[in-house]
Amino acid sequence: MIALSAMSVKDIAALLAGAALAASACAPGALAQARSGDDPVLDTARAECESAARASAPPARALGACDLVLRADPITPADRARALTNRGVIARKRNDVMAARADLEDAVRDDSGLAEAWLSLSAARIRAGAYDSAIEAAREAGERGADPALARFNIAIALEHAGRFDAAYAAYVAAAGLDPDNRLIAAQPARFVRHRG
Repeated sequence: MIALSAMSVKDIAALLAGAALAASACAPGALAQARSGDDPVLDTARAECESAARASAPPARALGACDLVLRADPITPADRARALTNRGVIARKRNDVMAARADLEDAVRDDSGLAEAWLSLSAARIRAGAYDSAIEAAREAGERGADPALARFNIAIALEHAGRFDAAYAAYVAAAGLDPDNRLIAAQPARFVRHRG
């Protein structure tokens, strides 16, 4: 096992939980949905669903706005996937990991090319303790055009939670190399005492 710096296990767990949130929160979680212009109530609901997904502490009513969007008739599979992604991001930020994961799983089924949905799904799977499937989702996100540093960061977090410290360290170094200006990502390799020069 790799010795970590003077942080307690509790501190590290809190850091990683925050890092998992940060990784997906930094991603463009809120996805624009098509505006009809014909229904101002529906357009307002779309705007509220999108803005709540961007907020750090989204209000509960935003879930209802997303629900209204999802009940719209007609709704394209792409717009449904975007609304599900936004609702999933909101649920995750409200600590409802099961609902977040279900929405994000549905989103990637509806539109498998939606990189942001895959990245957010990775973070939800990390929060649920499904580390191998979180790694798969982060890889899918990267292949579909998500920010490569964030995809690699989610992989690193999942690997570390799974106790695969050497691989986690390498993934953190790779993520930091992809986005050296991201202070949260850049700080992670230094926690691995054994790997320091």
